[in-house]
Amino acid sequence: MNFIRNNQITFPVYIISIFLLSILVFFDTWKSLVEIWERSDTYAHGFLVIPASIWLIWQNKSLHPFLQPTKPSLLGLTFILFNGIFWLFGAMTQILVIQQLALVGILIGSFWFYLGNDTIKQFIFPILFLYFMVPVGEAQLLPYLMQFTADFTIALLRLTGLSVYREGLHFTLVSGQWSVVEACSGVRYLISSLTLGTIYAYITYKKNYKRAIFILCSLVVPIFANGMRAYMIVMIGHLSGMRLATGVDHIIYGAIFFAIIIFIMFYIGSFWRDPEIDKESISQLKVPTNTYTKQKTSLVMLLIVLCFAFWPLTKDQ
Repeated sequence: MNFIRNNQITFPVYIISIFLLSILVFFDTWKSLVEIWERSDTYAHGFLVIPASIWLIWQNKSLHPFLQPTKPSLLGLTFILFNGIFWLFGAMTQILVIQQLALVGILIGSFWFYLGNDTIKQFIFPILFLYFMVPVGEAQLLPYLMQFTADFTIALLRLTGLSVYREGLHFTLVSGQWSVVEACSGVRYLISSLTLGTIYAYITYKKNYKRAIFILCSLVVPIFANGMRAYMIVMIGHLSGMRLATGVDHIIYGAIFFAIIIFIMFYIGSFWRDPEIDKESISQLKVPTNTYTKQKTSLVMLLIVLCFAFWPLTKDQ
C-alpha cells in the first residue's frame, strides 16, 4: 500500500508523531515503565510489546487494505479524555500503575480518534496488546500463587505417600525442609505464558472464541504446571537425598519444564488452527473511505496535542 498520496504524507507519519508526542509530554511515566522493564525479569518483555504489536498487524495481510484513517472518532476522543482524568488521578495520588495504565489508554485513544471507528475495529487485538507494556499483576497475584503452589505440592506429596509436616508456606519431609518463596510462585511463568499465548492465539486463530479459549488456557495451564514443577523439584531433592534440585539446578529444571509445557500447549493448539484468508478474499474486502483533508488532519492533530498537554499542566497547578 502506498504511504504517499497526492504529495501528502499518509498516516504512518502521524501515528509515529502521536507516539513521540506521548513520550515528550508523559516522559516521567514512560521512564517509569522502562525502569521496571530493565530491572524486572518478569516484565522484561515490555521492550518487545510495541514491536510485537506492529508485527501482529503486518503479518496479517487481511488488515493491510485498512491501513488508512477514515474519519475522526468522537468515541476515541472520549476515551482520551477518560484516560486523561485517570492519569491525573494517578499523578495526584502518586499511584504509578494507574498513570501507566492511563498512559497506554491515552495512546490507544489517540490512535482511535485519528484512525476512526471503522479502521480501529480491524486492529483492536494488536492495539489492546499494548496494555502488556504495563507491569501490573505481580504484587497482587504473588500471595495467592504462592499459597496455591504450596497447597498443590503438599497434596501431591501426600498422594505419593510421603509424610509432610507443614507450617504455612514451609514444609518438612524426612529428607529435608522446603519453603515456597516468591520465586516459586510461578508468576513469571504465568505472565510470560499469557503474553506468548495472546500472540499465538491472534496469529493462529481467526475466530474470537478460539482466541479467548486459548488465552484462558495460557492463564490456567502455567498455574497448574508450576505446581507440578514444584512437586517434581521436591521429589528430585527427596529421592537424591537433597543432593539435586537444591541449588542453581533448581532454576534450570524449572526453566526447562516451563519451555516444554509451552511447546506442548502450542502444539496442541495448532490442531485447531484456522486457515489463512486467501488473496482473492482480501481483494474483496470492503475498505472504508478516507475522508481526511489537510485541514481536518491538522485539526485532529491539534486536538490530540491539546488533550495530551492539558493533564500534565493541570497537575502542576
